[in-house]
Amino acid sequence: MTRKNIFEILEEQYNISKEFDKITTLFNTPLIQHTYEIGYSQRRREEYTLEQIIDIDFYKWRGRGTCISYKNMREELGIDNLIRKNTKNAGEILHCLEYYENINSFFIKKICPRLLCNEYSLRNEWEILIKNICILLDHLNYEKVILEEEEKVILIPKNPAATAVAEISSEDTAMAILMYHHTSLKGQLAEKKDILRRIAQEYEPILDKPIEGYTDYFKTAANMLNNLDIRHNNKAGKNKNALATNLSDEKLENWYDELYQLLLFCVLIKDNKKRKDKMSEFLKGLNKKEAN
Repeated sequence: MTRKNIFEILEEQYNISKEFDKITTLFNTPLIQHTYEIGYSQRRREEYTLEQIIDIDFYKWRGRGTCISYKNMREELGIDNLIRKNTKNAGEILHCLEYYENINSFFIKKICPRLLCNEYSLRNEWEILIKNICILLDHLNYEKVILEEEEKVILIPKNPAATAVAEISSEDTAMAILMYHHTSLKGQLAEKKDILRRIAQEYEPILDKPIEGYTDYFKTAANMLNNLDIRHNNKAGKNKNALATNLSDEKLENWYDELYQLLLFCVLIKDNKKRKDKMSEFLKGLNKKEAN
């Protein structure tokens, strides 16, 4: 019997493609209204989609890359093609959702405060759009991360361990840790290798001094770093080995993903060892007081 993947299981319980269609419909609906006077006792109302309303300020958005308009960005990202073919692919749906989230984030931060002071109003459907995206991301087990400096939003799988390690890491390493499972890195061995190397460099003292009782975990992580073409060139030269040269890119990526999780585990062991030691000291003081 063929094992179902997580998206197939979710599809049976919650219709992902149907919910995505609702979100797309809302996103392409005019959600912003502008009412203004055109003469004595006469008022006109105009309506805009989120994309239409940001287009005038599109050039100010750092997250646009080299795109010159929202239409150009949609075209380069292939958004319209995915919608036209009525995609049911989870990866493609996430690709579209990430675009929607970026447009919405730019609107909220740069456009919305100004509009609401100038006779513009938001329809209630806008809040439904925001909530429905959150619900769908939750079912896909994804979350959004806002990169303030770059004015970008990225969608990444929820991973409590990754979040915990990122919180105690340097800024660059933290962002690399969170980015590891981003959909754009699927199949990108060089980028994944660089992230693993960064984690190893930042936490090298931890890997070199295993915690008692967990030595095998630390040694295994170090051996994987040394033999899977990460710390050294294991495909040619003096450090060449059959392990690295005989693996297909797909299998090598699978092992990189496993190593990523193991490195997070090793860092958390060290962090929680310190936490446990502090608690032990605290409890010793408590016991002394009770003895007295």
